[in-house]
Amino acid sequence: PEGAGIIPNPFNRIPGFSYGSHYFVPGFPEMAWPMIAWVLDTYYADSFHQVPHAEQSLLLFDVAESTVTPLMEQLEQDFPQIKVFSLPSVGKPELAQHIELGVKGNPEQVKAAFAIMLEEVQKLRTEIRLL
Repeated sequence: PEGAGIIPNPFNRIPGFSYGSHYFVPGFPEMAWPMIAWVLDTYYADSFHQVPHAEQSLLLFDVAESTVTPLMEQLEQDFPQIKVFSLPSVGKPELAQHIELGVKGNPEQVKAAFAIMLEEVQKLRTEIRLL
């Protein structure tokens, strides 16, 4: 439409478009993710990264999320400038069921909190992969 803009699609080169402050991209995450990232970087960069930010995470296999909940709560209590996240996944053929467990926020507190997190999850004696 007249006045619309193009949103590049690095996945298959079929673009999305914008109209005013509305953005239209495919529903497939593999395509939508880089397209929305482009929109945010292009039009809204001044809204991000206003304070220093860091993130560290790991994959934790064969552990119920409830097992690490007390650790997550304790870390947020001990380090008020971080947020702990837990992203469970049912897995896929090349990657077994797991939890992505991590911390984000103030860089110094992230470093300290992640060191404690890693030390504590190692006590679970299960497979861990650092990301």
